[in-house]
Amino acid sequence: GFNAALEWTPPKNDGNSEITGYTVQKADKKTGEWFSVAEHYHRLNCTVSDLIMGNSYSFRVFSENRCGLSETAAVTKGLAKIEKTGINYKPPEFKDRDFSEAPKFTQPLNDRSTTIGYTTKLLCAVRGNPKPKIEWMKNQMVIGEDPKFRQLSSQGLCTLEIRKPSSFDGGVY
Repeated sequence: GFNAALEWTPPKNDGNSEITGYTVQKADKKTGEWFSVAEHYHRLNCTVSDLIMGNSYSFRVFSENRCGLSETAAVTKGLAKIEKTGINYKPPEFKDRDFSEAPKFTQPLNDRSTTIGYTTKLLCAVRGNPKPKIEWMKNQMVIGEDPKFRQLSSQGLCTLEIRKPSSFDGGVY
C-alpha cells in the first residue's frame, strides 16, 4: 500500500489534565467512514500506511487525557490523494491459435435394415472446425428438402429420419 505522513501540535487547551496520547483516524472519500489507525499514540507525528492508489483520504487527530478523548478533533484541511502512477500495462502478444480441424466421422453410418412402413433413423457423428455443413445423400443424389426425410444435426450428432420407408427407400446413404 501507500503511506501518508502527518504532523500536529498539542492542543492549546488540555482540559485541565495532562495529554496522555492521541488517536489518529482516516476516512476514505468514497465511504466517508472514519477508522482508527493509531490509539494512545504519544508522538506528534505519524505515518499512516495501507492507503490505496487512486483514493483520497481525510485524517483527524483527537487528543486524550485521563477524562478520555477530546470532544473535537484536528481535521486535515485538504484531501490526501494517492495518485495513480503512470504505469502502462502492455499485455504480452499471443499468436492466434489455429483451431481448424478437417471434418471427420467420429461414428460412421452403419448398414441398416428396417421394416416397411415403420419410421427409422440413420445416425452418425461428425466433428470439425469450423462446424461442417451436413448434407444427406441417397445413391449420390442430394436429398434436399424432401418431406419424406427429416434431417437433424445437433452437437455433431447427425440423424436422418426416413418416414414410413418403402422398398424404394433402399440404397446407399
